Amino acid sequence: MASLHDELGSFLQDYEMAWRGGNYDALRALWDAGEEAPIYVSEESDPLIGWQAIDDYFAGNRKVLANVSVRTWDHQTRPLGEDTAILFYHMHWNAKIVDGSLMGGDVRVSALVRRKPEGWRFFHYVEAPPAAMVQAREMLRNNCDPDFVKANS
Repeated sequence: MASLHDELGSFLQDYEMAWRGGNYDALRALWDAGEEAPIYVSEESDPLIGWQAIDDYFAGNRKVLANVSVRTWDHQTRPLGEDTAILFYHMHWNAKIVDGSLMGGDVRVSALVRRKPEGWRFFHYVEAPPAAMVQAREMLRNNCDPDFVKANS
């Protein structure tokens, strides 16, 4: 039998595949449809509470994003009972806006998931980007010439 860590690692692979190219129906299917008031907090929006808010968010993404992908790493799990768990991981996202511009970023994700007959499903999801000061420091460090970084590391 697979461990909780392995099961949720497979769930994250499904999540990455759903985001690849923006398959919002597949993303929606990774949520617990039986949850009365799911919570989704993306880094770029106000908290989304309830199915209508989440469905509107995905519909908006369809209009704005020409392409999107995510990758996750270093996932951690904590059981909260037999069929509920905390899932924490790091995620990098890439997006192509319909105007052709590209952007990407890193966030930390803390989610609550529930085991359903069809597999694990989100019911509470929060993205937490690093603080602006941390992002600015990393951007400035990345602007240094590689030979300067090597000589001063």
